Amino acid sequence: MRRRALRIALALPAVGLVACSGESFGPPPPFSNCSLPLANFTDAGAERSSIPALNNPDVATRLIAPHVGYVNRRDMVIGLEFNGQPLAIPLKLLWYHEVLNLQAESDPADPSATGERLTITYSPLTGSVSVFDPEPSDTPDFVVSNYVLDNNLVMDDGSGTLYPQLTRSATCGPSDGSSLTRVPYELMVYGAWLQVFLDTWIATRATGHDFLYTLYPYGNYRDPDNASLFYPTSAPIDPRRRPKERIVGVPSGTGGIAFAIADLREVAARDQEGQNTSVWAASAVARGEPVVAFWNSTAQSARIYRARANGRPLTFEVVDGRRQDVETGSVWNFAGEAVDGPLEGESLEAHPEAYHAFWFAWAAFQPDTEVWVAPIPLTGSADFVPADDAALPPPDPDLVRRRPR
Repeated sequence: MRRRALRIALALPAVGLVACSGESFGPPPPFSNCSLPLANFTDAGAERSSIPALNNPDVATRLIAPHVGYVNRRDMVIGLEFNGQPLAIPLKLLWYHEVLNLQAESDPADPSATGERLTITYSPLTGSVSVFDPEPSDTPDFVVSNYVLDNNLVMDDGSGTLYPQLTRSATCGPSDGSSLTRVPYELMVYGAWLQVFLDTWIATRATGHDFLYTLYPYGNYRDPDNASLFYPTSAPIDPRRRPKERIVGVPSGTGGIAFAIADLREVAARDQEGQNTSVWAASAVARGEPVVAFWNSTAQSARIYRARANGRPLTFEVVDGRRQDVETGSVWNFAGEAVDGPLEGESLEAHPEAYHAFWFAWAAFQPDTEVWVAPIPLTGSADFVPADDAALPPPDPDLVRRRPR
């Protein structure tokens, strides 16, 4: 049986996840050097701080059962490459843990060198995913604090410093003002990730906890039209989109650009009506730089790239179901690789600041955001269309990577 341990996982007692009322639990304990007033935070009590973060969970290949069998092909996973190995982290695992710390073993040839580290986070109440390089914080491992900020996960580094996930900056404590570095990731259905990396490893449910990982613990909370929230927010929900629509965007100060997943899906489906799979490329500007969101219907997701190759800014269109840059006519796949045309062999850089979230949370943290507008009137399609779980989706050439990473 093929297995690999990243490091021995912490043995923590199982803790039940309790829905909270949204009321503050009294004055928070004293913190120093707070650039963001503590009055902005909600103290969610011990129930929240007892949500156990995972440290180097057990991972295995997709063929190992039963600990991998809890994930099906239509489940969303956070996909990344860690220590040279493709790795999938199911969102359903992070419904119950929210923070996952990875630490690779040191190179035996150089014991003084620190192995690669990543902190993978998912805030179920804001639907937001971010992956961080924790090295700048000089923190062994992050945990879930008992605070939320506008319903968003607030991490604790163990030194009395708080890091809201969506600000990625320390806002209270000795490290106030320091920032974590975001790391690009992919968010897609597991069946699509398998098409990209059939040899992927996946975090197993052998966590030492007895959570029922196949059961979403928040009822209808994530329904796109559900405006109810667990905790107070600092501003009304922005009415431009449905409260819990899935958004992927690039922040810029208090603004940025947001792409609604439902819009990308619908414009692609209408353009390529009757096709098994559909793709789209939505060009925009963020932080004064050109960006593009690539949509793929097999992945049920989108990824944002810096729209520049060889120092040249690019804009994109879809012609006969293929993404092309307007400037050279080169064809691009979902991995941001030019597979045909004058730029064949070039790659776009995945935007490191891009992240996925519910609309209400994106707009709360980026109140001056722009929203990408589709080139044709849309009807408001479903936010998520699950893939058939009976078998892997048909092979999608748009997902095939041209070169190993």
